[in-house]
Amino acid sequence: MKLWYPDYQPRDYELVDYERFYVDGCNVPFRGPPLNPFKAEPNSYFSCLGAVQTYGAFYPRPYPALLSESLGLRSLNLAVGGTGPGFYTLYERLIEAMNRGRFVVLQCMAARHAGNSRLQADGYVEFVIDRRTGESVPSWAAWKRIIVEEPDNVLRYVEESRRAWIDTSLQLLSRITVPVIFFYYSRRPPDYQIDAAAIEAQRERLRQGTDSGPFVEGLMGDFPHLVDGRCVREVAAACAGYAECLSARGMGQILVSRFTGRPIGEVEHSALGDEFVKLPHMSHNTYYPSAEMHEDAREALLPAIDRVLGKTPKK
Repeated sequence: MKLWYPDYQPRDYELVDYERFYVDGCNVPFRGPPLNPFKAEPNSYFSCLGAVQTYGAFYPRPYPALLSESLGLRSLNLAVGGTGPGFYTLYERLIEAMNRGRFVVLQCMAARHAGNSRLQADGYVEFVIDRRTGESVPSWAAWKRIIVEEPDNVLRYVEESRRAWIDTSLQLLSRITVPVIFFYYSRRPPDYQIDAAAIEAQRERLRQGTDSGPFVEGLMGDFPHLVDGRCVREVAAACAGYAECLSARGMGQILVSRFTGRPIGEVEHSALGDEFVKLPHMSHNTYYPSAEMHEDAREALLPAIDRVLGKTPKK
């Protein structure tokens, strides 16, 4: 199993201090404020699981921190960039940490690395093993291989990955004993259509060596990649509550230094690993949820939390 995680701090040092810390039993750093769940009083905090949308890249106050302020409860942000629900099933101590808290917010994560008969999940954080070659590669690169090498099998692999994602999500939920609010957080609604013409156009760019986008967008849709409405409904039905935030408010912001207040130029992704060096540099935030979107996430979650737990204490 590949133990890889995106360490955003070296890349984003000019933008934000993520206050990284560790939870006993897991050697992946999480985003602070630091909290030791095994020394905190039970029910004195809540846990947030998810990918970079919950981690809150680029911004000092992601939605878990905003919820903490609104609820008067500490937040345990267990998000890992590029992860899927299977990651949490690998760490019993993380499950124990969640179950000591008051409730869990489970972000709807991507299914692109869930695995299928061509790809095997490899740690559930971005990487998969190509069963044909035995290589561990980023999931976005693996799906590009598939549309070129096996165009007739693409839809079958998608359905297999979706089923694996659902099954893994339900396995995770079966181990969480506190109330779980399933959180769909995206710029697109859960239901979307696969765009065969867009896939064919990208396949041709790949053949010509002119493709620069990281994902097969016609296949995956916007984040959460490959997850459709059926997936969302099946997993949400197993949770105590559901919240949905569809927002793109504030996207496209210039990235500004926390030290100088001036634009930082471009963020390069080389700090994340050799596989990410060629990803397009960013001078504006065109991918991660904006500060305004984190505010929208909080507003979407608060009523769901109230419905599940009753009126929660507010500051």
